[in-house]
Amino acid sequence: MEWEKVLRDSVKNGTVRELHLRHIPVLKTCENWNAVEEVGLIDHQTRFAHYKGIIVKYGERIFYVPEKRMEALAPYRPWKTKVKLKVTDPEKK
Repeated sequence: MEWEKVLRDSVKNGTVRELHLRHIPVLKTCENWNAVEEVGLIDHQTRFAHYKGIIVKYGERIFYVPEKRMEALAPYRPWKTKVKLKVTDPEKK
């Protein structure tokens, strides 16, 4: 799919565009949570949604994990990233 190719490279230099953030799928479950690589923390309010969680890489794809799911997985999988991603507006590149 075209969006998968775009999203694969959507996080660059600690920033992600708001347009891309809207299309990043939510990681609900996976076979091995320890194979998930943290990219960075996100806390961004859009017009219709509030993204508060972490952006991760699982396999070759990028996913969003909400804060509540992070807290539920915390006893089984430590989240070690301290990198905070900056979200740029779609109008302002």
